[in-house]
Order: sequence, then C-alpha cells, then structure tokens
Amino acid sequence: MEHSSSRNGSTDNFEVTWQDKLIVAAIDFGTTFSGFVVSFLDEYQQDKTGRFISHDWSSGEGVRTTKTPTAVLLRPDTTLDSFGYEAEDRFLAENIEDDENNEKSVDRETWYFFRHFKMKLYGDKRLKPITLDSKIPDERGRELPAILVFSRAIAYMKTKIFEVVSDKFPNVREDDIYYVLTCPAIWSDTSKQFMSNAAEKAGIPYDHLRIALEPECAAVYLLTKEVPSVSSSFRERFPRNEGDCYIVADLGGGTLDIAAHRINKNHKYDEIMIPDGGPSGGNNINFKFEQLLVSVSGAQAFLLFKDKNSQDYLYFMRTFEHKKCGFPGDAGSKSVTMLMPLTFAERHIEENHETLKDSVRQTSFSQSVVLIPGKITVKNSLFESFFEETLVQIEDKLVEVMERLSKRYNIKAIFCVGGFSDCKLVKERIKARFSEKHLVVIPAEANVAIMKGAIIYGRDERLIETRISKYTFGLDWNEDFDPKVHPVSKQENTDDGYMCKDIFKVIAKVNEPIPTNRPTQTFDSYVKTASQTAMEFPFYRTLTDPPPRFIDEPNCYFMGSMKVSLEDTAGGTDRFVTLKIYLGATTLRAEAIDNKGRTHRVTFLLGQTQV
Repeated sequence: MEHSSSRNGSTDNFEVTWQDKLIVAAIDFGTTFSGFVVSFLDEYQQDKTGRFISHDWSSGEGVRTTKTPTAVLLRPDTTLDSFGYEAEDRFLAENIEDDENNEKSVDRETWYFFRHFKMKLYGDKRLKPITLDSKIPDERGRELPAILVFSRAIAYMKTKIFEVVSDKFPNVREDDIYYVLTCPAIWSDTSKQFMSNAAEKAGIPYDHLRIALEPECAAVYLLTKEVPSVSSSFRERFPRNEGDCYIVADLGGGTLDIAAHRINKNHKYDEIMIPDGGPSGGNNINFKFEQLLVSVSGAQAFLLFKDKNSQDYLYFMRTFEHKKCGFPGDAGSKSVTMLMPLTFAERHIEENHETLKDSVRQTSFSQSVVLIPGKITVKNSLFESFFEETLVQIEDKLVEVMERLSKRYNIKAIFCVGGFSDCKLVKERIKARFSEKHLVVIPAEANVAIMKGAIIYGRDERLIETRISKYTFGLDWNEDFDPKVHPVSKQENTDDGYMCKDIFKVIAKVNEPIPTNRPTQTFDSYVKTASQTAMEFPFYRTLTDPPPRFIDEPNCYFMGSMKVSLEDTAGGTDRFVTLKIYLGATTLRAEAIDNKGRTHRVTFLLGQTQV
C-alpha cells in the first residue's frame, strides 16, 4: 500500500443523531438483571427525556420489577424457550412442559440454562479473550457457542420491545425501531465488538444499532436538565458550568465501572481518563453468603441442595437479594432473619448426620448465626462482613481514581448508579467516605438511570465529544523504500516499485483525546498490484513509548484487520481507497470510499496476538 496522504479530524460523520427516528429502544443487558425502555418521537420532541415506556416483569411471586434476571433457557435443539424470571422458574421446576412440542416431564439434563454469563465478556488479561468461536458453560457445565447464547437473549428482548411498541403503533414495522445496547466502559474492544455481532445475529441491522457505555449513559441522564427526578439542590451544587468535572461509578452485579468527564464549552462531555474498575460487583456479596452456608453444611450438602432442590435454592437467593438491598434494616434491628427452605436442612442431615444447630456450634460464627429448619438469623455484624471486601475494593478504587485525577482536574461530584448502588449499606458507606469533599449523588432510580440515559445518548451521540485513547493504535503500512531510512529486510517489490513493509503507522496515541463522531484519521491507500481485488488493513496496538517503528517489534499486538473488497480492477495501480477510522466510537468502526466514490462498510476481524 502506498500512502498518498492522511487527514486528521475530517468533518465526515456517521449518522450520529437519531433525533428524527420514530422509535428508539435501549436494552440494558446486565450481569444479574436486564431490562429495556422505549422512546417515541412525538414525546421526545416535546421533552428530551420524553415519557420512557418500560416493561414490568413478573417474578411469579406477585412482585413486578423494572428488570428481570439475565437468565436464558434453551431447548435441546438450542432454540429459545424462555428468558428472565420465566426461564428460572421453568428450568428449576420439577418438570418442564415444552409448549412448542407439547411434551411433559422433559429431561432437564438435555436443556441448557445460563445465568450471569455476561461476565464472560469482562476479559481477564490472563485468559484468552472471547471470540466468535468461544464457548461458555451453562449451569450444569455443558458448553454452547457464546455468540449463540448472547444472540438468543438479545433476540428475546428485541421481540418484547416489538410487542410493547405494537401496542401503541399497531402498524409499526421492525425497521422503524432503532436499538441502543449498553455495555461497561471497561470492556475491551473485542468484547464490545462481540456484543455488536451478537445483536446483528439476533436480527438487529448494523445501521439500526448503537453500543453505549453504561457510565456515560448514566451521566447523560443525570445531567439532562429536563430530568424531573434529579433534585434542585443537586442542580444548584452542580450547575454544569464549563470546566466542571465529575466521576460516575456504575455499581452493577458483576463489575465496578468508573468513568470521568469534563463539561466543555459546548456543554457536551469530554472523557478525562481511560475507564477504570474491576470485578467488584454486588454478586460478590451473594457468594459470601453461600460460603457461609458451605461452612455450615459442607460443599457436598450445599451442592446437593443447589442441584436437587434448585427451585428452593432460587427462591432462597431471591430472598437474600431482597435482604441485601435493604440492609441495614430499622435502627433497632440487630439481625437479619430469612425463611430457609426445609430441603436445605434435609440435605444437611443426609450428608452430615446431625442437625443444623449442632453443626453451627462447631463453627467460628456460632454466636452470630441461628439456624433452625425453616429459618436463618444472622447478626448484623456478620451480615455486614459479607459486604466488607467488595466495599473496600470499591472505596479504594474510587480513592485511587480521585487522587490520580485531582492532579489535573477539580472533581466536583461523584455519581453512583447501577443495581448495587441501590443497596442501603452501599449508599451509606460511599456517602460517609466521600461526601465531605465532594457532592455524592445516588439517584432514587439508580437501577434504571442507565437505560433512560441510553435513550438520550442513543438519539444524539454528539453528547460525548471526546474519549481518551486506551492504547497507541497503528496500521500495518507501506511507503516508498528509502535505503537511507529503511532496513533492507523490510524491502518489498511491488508493481509500483520498491516499498518498505511492516511500518507501524500511528493513528492515535495512548492517553490522548480523540473525537467520537469524526474520523480519528483519514488515509488514502493505493493497491499494490493491478490485479488486486481486495485490500486488507491489519490493525495493531501498543503501550510502548515511543511507539515501535515496525509491527513485529516486542509488545506490539495484532488487534484485527479491516477488509475492503475491490472486485473491479479497471484502473490498475491507480486504484485507491480513502479509509476513515473512528477510534473514538464506542466500538471500532471504519468506512472506505473507493476511487469511484462507492462507500464500503469495513469489517473488523478482531483478534489479539503478539506479532
């Protein structure tokens, strides 16, 4: 490829605004719970927030919630049976009735049940990142392709959204609906691209889909003037003046996701740090409680209860989730009491040949737990200890971020959103730790702020103007060979003369701001041979400073490739494409315009290897 020219910050845009779209729906696909809201154009035009239409989910226990568990039940042929509360209840019932095949007492061993599978996309650096070929295990350890499971879940949400929309507009078409799908800001580009691919596989067209970052959505919602639920005192203390900075912490079931922004002169938002966080989610508290039960009964008895009495286990953990959110209780309360399934005591006796009461006496917390058939009581001090490790991780991470940013910025506020921030103890601890020096805002509807903010952001992506580059990104590039500059080992003979290959051409540098809705870089690139029918642009990243000269140097990682088809060979070596690369977008994207003016959607084939 001969590099003719490059241009920074071209004004060419993707469709960055959906302000004229009839219907925009936002899907908050969470680790523990998921939900959606819908925005109609007529209401949006009257008021930026509009009147969000949400779907209430029934837990089967007479309770309706704004979100439903992220649980998927698949039939033996991997088609979707049910999602959410219904999936949990159907799979964990004694028998499954297959409505589609009119069969009863279906063997549960042949069905697939997935929960909490979103964490597979978090991306532990020590593990192989998820790809389109990755498989994930269900609750019984049987594996299916990850892309299949995620796409089935998204397709279910898409169907429910269409049902809600059809109630208002009976003649609505599927292509009238545009979708925003949320994901953590700390996710890798590979994970974000995976979600985009899963949504397309679920039937959402590429040009009807946006990936939105959860903490950004929350901030957009809280800082939108028309939102009535945000108090006037908050607006007085944080008036949204140019230069005002804030941190937003999304405390979810699986992760802590932290972003930070500054309000610019256009009253839009500039990212001021690379998103940070970790696996410090609310599910960790549930795991601590389960560890307590294992300490009493032993792993074998607990696993037997969880497997053989799975419906009782589910209802037990739902009860714990409710107690977790409301803890600590009334001022005079010294303990937490929950109903415990009788089957837990039965499994305990089967395995241990003694009562729960006798087993508790032998533990270190014998003075803090009372276990009798049908009931468990835990003293407040022990119950609070379930939270301690996770809360310390959250506080320490927030302190670390604050100290890092305070060297350059005046952080005025901390916004906390997400399901875990709805927990009473979490609110108390965060306010106690940070409210002396900063405005701490935890909205009453922290659980749905992300969904509603995703609608506002989805209709106008221009609200976030810049993001910080996580890496130094580059392309595998060729240029005219110069023996005074280039090593002989990089010389390549082409139809257009000798070229230097394998050059790491910098597109963006780590920790530098990059625009979100304009190309980071624009390049003109010529074909190497007259008969060439495709151009491929290998894409690399590094954290080394200064950046490498060539792509095969240490710590230079292959990220994926951008492929452009050029079937028409008329024009020979005069053919070229103009490549526009958008690194500031929520997912890596690019477009290529050939020398005949035709626009190609560039496909990213994401991977990650050391060259």
